[in-house]
Amino acid sequence: MRQASVPLKLADQRAREEHAQADASLPMPPPGEYEFFSAQFGTSAAALLALDPRKAVLHAWLPASKRWLALDPEYGGLLAESDLAHGAWRAELVPEFNSVLVLPTSHGLACIRPDVPSLSYVVEHVGGAPCAAAPVWFQNRLWAPLRDDDGRIRFVNLDAAQKPGSDVLLDGAVELGRVGAPVAYNRMAVWPCANGQLRLQLQPDGNVAASFTPWPEGLVPHFEFGSPYLSRDGGLWQLCFESRRGTYVYVKLGVQAEKADALAPRLCSGSFNYRFATKLKTAPWEEPEHGDDGGKNQAVMPLLESGAESGVSSSVFGVKFATSAGLSSVLRSNERLAAQLVQDDELRETVFHTFAVSEPWRLRLFVHEGMLWAYHPLLSRIDGWALQA
Repeated sequence: MRQASVPLKLADQRAREEHAQADASLPMPPPGEYEFFSAQFGTSAAALLALDPRKAVLHAWLPASKRWLALDPEYGGLLAESDLAHGAWRAELVPEFNSVLVLPTSHGLACIRPDVPSLSYVVEHVGGAPCAAAPVWFQNRLWAPLRDDDGRIRFVNLDAAQKPGSDVLLDGAVELGRVGAPVAYNRMAVWPCANGQLRLQLQPDGNVAASFTPWPEGLVPHFEFGSPYLSRDGGLWQLCFESRRGTYVYVKLGVQAEKADALAPRLCSGSFNYRFATKLKTAPWEEPEHGDDGGKNQAVMPLLESGAESGVSSSVFGVKFATSAGLSSVLRSNERLAAQLVQDDELRETVFHTFAVSEPWRLRLFVHEGMLWAYHPLLSRIDGWALQA
């Protein structure tokens, strides 16, 4: 799910304007498609790293010289590449003085310990087989499915100190198809796949069991609309299309395949979903009693949910764009689109940036040094805005 671990709110929110300059900007790292991490990497203050998982390269931002420099392996092996799709890729950060990144690669889970002062890193790969999907924290351990040479799925797991536990095997060989990002809640972790649900479940005896459940016949999951919906009772619901009836449905993840018909797909970040450009907390298959905003021809892709805290209301950061051609066709299009970056809280929607690229919803948001930064591989720089302290 697309949820921040701390509340976030733009500073001077009322004074923000859509065409105003950003508060700061960074140059782009070398060509690639990057994920960003801000933590102590052998540094007293937070350092900024840019990682291209597909090329297996790491760059550090050096503020004094205002440039990106590559990190080289200190000794031993190189970081392995990842062939996971952008939407399925995620990593975990274990923060300490020498923070550790744990990410999926073609050689298993990579535990990287970058050291920015020496422009180097040390990496250890766990599992010895390609990651079939990204890792997720579940029951105080980090779990990831690997695919062995015989086609079977094997789950590896690490504790917070990156010590491996016993592997958990899935019975039989299964074809997952395209894999979505994992979600974990309560006693279950799920990797939604094109062909079904890959699942870990906490058993009454305290052990963890693996299973794979195909989707009901005629159902195809759609990951392009965002995250599964997290209901107030803790259920996770995946958007699917039911070909037999020609309708969208939400399917509850887990053993019991409950279904709820939807009039149209919603863009979702977890707790919130968008009906066109209107933010809703209700279930995405429930239609509001008043108002039809179908004529607005705009939609918001929620990128990041921020929870409430004293003085900061819950909000969503998202990308607003035109959908005159219909939402599904726009999400499949490579056309250049004008888009706005918005913060939508309980009081107002604040537009604080405009830009134009193809697939603007692939924007990555990250926080570094008290600022919210926005990266898209097709933009010419990384813009940043001050956050409320």
